[in-house]
Amino acid sequence: MDEFNLKKIATDLNNKKLAAIQNIEATLDIVCAETMLSLQIAQLLTTTENGNIGDASGTHFALVERLAEIAIPKFGANSNKKISMFQSNPVYSMLQDILNADMISARQSDDLPSISEDLKSSSEVIRGNAYPEQTASKIRQIQGKFDTWFENKVGISPNRVVDIVSALVPRINELYSDEMVHIRKNGESYQNQFIDYKRQATRNEKEQAFIDSLQSEEAAYICGCVEYINLVMCHKWPTELTELELSPVVTIKEANAFKDLFAVGKHNISQIEHIQRKPFYQLLDGRMLFGDISNAYDVIFDDFEAIAKRDNKFFSKQYQKHKSKWLELRTYMHLCRIFPESDVYQSLCYPDPDKINAEAEMDLAVKWGPFLLIVEAKSKQFRFEGRVGDVGRLRTDIVRNIQDGFEQSLRAKRYIASSNECHFKEKKTGKLLSFKSSDVKKVFSISITFNHLADIATRLHQLGDLNLFTDKDYPFSICESDFELLTKAKLTPDVFLYYIQRRIELFSDKREWIGDELDLFSAYLDTRLLFDNLAFGEEKDFTTMYFSGYSDQYDELMAFERGEYPTKPNITLNLLSDTKQLFETLKDYDGDSARWIAFALLALSDSLLNKIALSLLNIGLDSLNSGFRTMTFVENDTVVVLVGTKNHSFDDLRSHIANKGLLEKYRYKANKCIVIGVKHCVGNPIKLFNTADYIEFKWVHDECTEQILASIPKANITKKIGRNEICFCGSSRKFKKCCINRIK
Repeated sequence: MDEFNLKKIATDLNNKKLAAIQNIEATLDIVCAETMLSLQIAQLLTTTENGNIGDASGTHFALVERLAEIAIPKFGANSNKKISMFQSNPVYSMLQDILNADMISARQSDDLPSISEDLKSSSEVIRGNAYPEQTASKIRQIQGKFDTWFENKVGISPNRVVDIVSALVPRINELYSDEMVHIRKNGESYQNQFIDYKRQATRNEKEQAFIDSLQSEEAAYICGCVEYINLVMCHKWPTELTELELSPVVTIKEANAFKDLFAVGKHNISQIEHIQRKPFYQLLDGRMLFGDISNAYDVIFDDFEAIAKRDNKFFSKQYQKHKSKWLELRTYMHLCRIFPESDVYQSLCYPDPDKINAEAEMDLAVKWGPFLLIVEAKSKQFRFEGRVGDVGRLRTDIVRNIQDGFEQSLRAKRYIASSNECHFKEKKTGKLLSFKSSDVKKVFSISITFNHLADIATRLHQLGDLNLFTDKDYPFSICESDFELLTKAKLTPDVFLYYIQRRIELFSDKREWIGDELDLFSAYLDTRLLFDNLAFGEEKDFTTMYFSGYSDQYDELMAFERGEYPTKPNITLNLLSDTKQLFETLKDYDGDSARWIAFALLALSDSLLNKIALSLLNIGLDSLNSGFRTMTFVENDTVVVLVGTKNHSFDDLRSHIANKGLLEKYRYKANKCIVIGVKHCVGNPIKLFNTADYIEFKWVHDECTEQILASIPKANITKKIGRNEICFCGSSRKFKKCCINRIK
């Protein structure tokens, strides 16, 4: 879209916005603004089994805020509380016009880097850094430790605020439950009326107008639901905090403190720059309305942190130290859900490679076989101002949350690279992490942030405009809340490690892979984020792929944990049953080599993994009289070699696969080779395979190897399977068009 068209679209949308504001204000001049806000919240946040009133596009919370900005200044201007659906229903589309204009206007600033424009635009709609219970838990565990301090400062404590919000939500849910029968009955009465009128051969003017205005049974049902909400439910929705069912009851002092901190009303609306930072709406009689609870908890946490910052001594000496320790401990707990606890270390020190006779520190580390994870946990704030256009604050917060930690991990990598023997020691326990640097084949830098960074973690390659990560070397960055959710899946270490690998690789991919953390991770569990595993039909020439909706299983999981969903979703890696046997067999060995092979196999497409597994299951070694049977598969820069024998010893098999792997790797000019050996024993059950090796180094021309390959006689094709028979590997193709040239 060229600049001229974009400006024209922006102008047209802004004109629609101005017209929408005028129309809403005109409606509010003849009805009660408080009632209109209340009923719109009730409609926008209610879902019926027939649809609509629910939020399919994720914009309803933002629409509520737009209406609040217009309605709150008009509180008390009109006392007419009877609002018809013909007055309320058009407001929805007008609010959408306002939101559309606001979103496009966020992209009209010439001096903003593209990522800042994206964040500013998305901030118009996206609400909530985490699921509400996750943020509520952070408030209790971090800020709740200082309840007395906060209560003395502002008249209410963090735990008490969470108590109040936690009591508001079930009250509204109970109200919905109690009233839903009446809402449904009113909807059904309209629906039945519509059906009756449609059946009539002739209709009077009023009946025809009813049919013409509603047009369908579904619309009639929704209309009836909306009418009941307008007439009855919206007046029950506002809440007086002192009447909440809490023990002890909310005092007037606490209620006033809550409103002063988190609510917007007619008395202070003119002082509010961003209304989403005041998530509770105060009516003239003191009762409260609210929309998005996730955003409300974010604001509560941020506001209490801002209060703590006013006392520099308290903030630096107590609050921030506790917050940092909390994040490190949570990260440790999450890592222990994936890796054996004995492999996870925290608060380590080691010789500083950049300073003589000095020590450096590292937050956490994991040593699992040939893999090392260097983990830095940063609890710095991610300020709202940076998300809505303040480039300086945005850059500073990214540096403090991601880049500083990454620089610390690079220092640890320099120490490992400069030492034959590496020694890290836990400061608290003295527990040692020692290893030879040559034993570590892969080192990952991981940055754990306290806050969700508005999907910046999955877009580090786009930070060049902010002069960050210009050398195109990136850590795996994830916020604590998302990390917690990842560990609720059935994750094995190899699966988690390969996810880290893929996430980092995507930054260098020629295609853009766009999605938030949970969508990308859920897509990974389904496809391992391998392009060959994605179903695109004949079309392959994509430049951008958006991942959305994959994370619905996490919505179901959280609903299940709240008791709102009947079945716990099974969140696990998607592999065919035969393919799973490959990884189960590797777990039986559980050595460094087996762990490395499992990691490497995850990089292969589903079709190849399945073919390998089926080939191993059907290799038919009992038909061999002597020698070795070999099958070779090639994908991208990896060669997989299957070798089976019946009469040779296990030692001979081991020696043969080592040589065969090197030759096949060279033959196909590959950088990686997985070679798997099977020793068949008649009458005894066998594992899927008995031994395996992994080889990785850059291919280079070698004249000696060329001569060896030239001297190997042409392969004799086994004739047991007919050329026109279906191939044993499970591909459903004929043998002659599938594996005939792989069996030697």
